[in-house]
Amino acid sequence: MEDKQFLKSLGEVIAKIRKKQGLTQLDLASLADMEKPTITRLERGRTNPTSITLLKISTALGVPVSKFFTFQNKDIPKAK
Repeated sequence: MEDKQFLKSLGEVIAKIRKKQGLTQLDLASLADMEKPTITRLERGRTNPTSITLLKISTALGVPVSKFFTFQNKDIPKAK
């Protein structure tokens, strides 16, 4: 997986979780003590978040950080 696709997939998962919880980007930004433009860039795959940023977002959403990387399971070949 290329870097850009990785970041886009990560952002899509975060957006999906946020929307499922009925939150706006502004809501999430407030809960995570971040700026809304940061959430927008992250969800669009236009920024590479730090581990601290992912921790803040996961805490705000009440999910483990690992939940953000579920898309990777599709790209990993199954062990024989």
